[in-house]
Amino acid sequence: MKCRDVLSLCACACLVFCGLIGCRNPVAQPAGPVALQFSLSLDPQVYAHSHYKKPPQFAIWIEDAAGEKIRTVWVTEKTGAGNWGGKTVRPVSLPYWASRWQKETGRSGDPTPENPAADAVTGATPKQDFTCRTEVPAATKWDYFIEVNVSGDFNDSFAAVSKDGKQDRNGNGQPSIVYKGQITARPGQCSKPKLIGRTDQFEAVNSIISDMGGISNAKDLFSEIEITAR
Repeated sequence: MKCRDVLSLCACACLVFCGLIGCRNPVAQPAGPVALQFSLSLDPQVYAHSHYKKPPQFAIWIEDAAGEKIRTVWVTEKTGAGNWGGKTVRPVSLPYWASRWQKETGRSGDPTPENPAADAVTGATPKQDFTCRTEVPAATKWDYFIEVNVSGDFNDSFAAVSKDGKQDRNGNGQPSIVYKGQITARPGQCSKPKLIGRTDQFEAVNSIISDMGGISNAKDLFSEIEITAR
């Protein structure tokens, strides 16, 4: 057999082999963890109309679909450390997050100065724009939650004294509201959450109330919420 014929035969064999195993560039997969970035913008004009005129408390956390793996991403310091600087303690500040934090950590009761949330996930209350992130394994799927509450945002439905004479001793006003969304940890993925419910004005509850009747400007505390995978 001539050398030219041998080379041609080898080339054909190579093409057949490549066809069998797939001579294509592999789809690029992220090497290592992917960062989920949470970008939020608060509207100061909304919380400035509350009785205390202070920025809201809020918490961000992620859960797997079964709600068994829970991770707090960030929580405002007053709630996360249970330290209200001598002011009225507010157990109804972020009660739904507190219940999930208890499951996450295996602790009982809300965070206190003696038993706070980890320093790594707490920080001073931002007044407007805020960004934080957490790293998760690539391609994993997560539910994420954001709970927010500004104290003293009373209205006709959530008054300082209810129509049946019950006094709001915590200065809560409209109760905390909860957003939820889903995202897959692939770079470039983007998600915006939906408002799914609220908690209770007077009692610290561990479930979400879907009835949003009476909630007014609390729904406008965040002017923008966006979650991206990077």
